[in-house]
Amino acid sequence: MATRGDHATKRGEILRAVWAVVARRGIAGVSVRSVAAEAGVSAGRVQHYFASKDDLVRASVAEMVAVAEAAHAGAVAGAGPAEELWNLLAHALPAAEGTRVGTSVFYSFVAAGVADPEVAAVLAQSKSDAEAEAARLLERCAPGLADPRAAARTLLAVADGLTLRVLVGDLTAEEAQDALRGAVAGTIGG
Repeated sequence: MATRGDHATKRGEILRAVWAVVARRGIAGVSVRSVAAEAGVSAGRVQHYFASKDDLVRASVAEMVAVAEAAHAGAVAGAGPAEELWNLLAHALPAAEGTRVGTSVFYSFVAAGVADPEVAAVLAQSKSDAEAEAARLLERCAPGLADPRAAARTLLAVADGLTLRVLVGDLTAEEAQDALRGAVAGTIGG
């Protein structure tokens, strides 16, 4: 008899298979069959968890956000506010091939959010949460900052723009990191 943990594990494997399909074929390549083949399960198994392509994509977006949040929490355990802020801002900069693929999948989901309000809502909440966390960290790093929320919004926008430039090959990861460090230093005064 399958346990709750077995179901969660299989569901997670299917969602990660969606990411692999998106990485190779884009959102248009996602189907119950393509995901089943990638996950090494039957189409019926995929449909047991997800009734449609839209359900697969929506759940995959939510899973990607949850995985990123957990990775951030693990990466900054015991870190100071400046290191936490850096990790929050720079985590998506595709410095290695693995992060490049993950970041490109995330931006595929961003594009899907234009036409799917449920995808957009998950992504918008994630960005809002990141902005609130960045503002909290900025308050700790630069207590005299006039408007930490506005500064957080600006730094996140800079990080997003630099990430896109690395993805399209206009900047190297190192150039983007240097530019982001300059923006952070200009904001917190150091």
